[in-house]
Amino acid sequence: MNLNKRILLIALAWICMAGQVSAHHSTRGIYHDDQVLEIKGTVKEWAFVNPHPYLTIEAADENGVLRNWDVSYGGAAVVHLQRQGYSSETFTPGETIIVHGNPARKEGVYGILIEGGGNHPTREDGTPVVAGGSMF
Repeated sequence: MNLNKRILLIALAWICMAGQVSAHHSTRGIYHDDQVLEIKGTVKEWAFVNPHPYLTIEAADENGVLRNWDVSYGGAAVVHLQRQGYSSETFTPGETIIVHGNPARKEGVYGILIEGGGNHPTREDGTPVVAGGSMF
């Protein structure tokens, strides 16, 4: 195979892989990017694990029924959240926190996206759970 064909094949492979990587971490279409919701609830689980840490809180829905809400940090890995001050001890089951973010689009799904913009949860008294900083 000549050099030009090799370069073309390598370039095409890179282009195909780039689309898959960005699609893997995309939150478009999952959350309402034009709506912000505030949820006050009790921490049920905080798993500070790769590939993506996750937080579950119990909070009332719009009808006052207690639900388990999945709090998403988008595509952030442990290292990204560590740079902002998060650790495995950031949340304790049973503590009350307040979360602001974009709610899930699908009816009956209780999820909220708090990715980017320093939109960190706060303690019940309004104190941020972390100081912040850049993810990258």
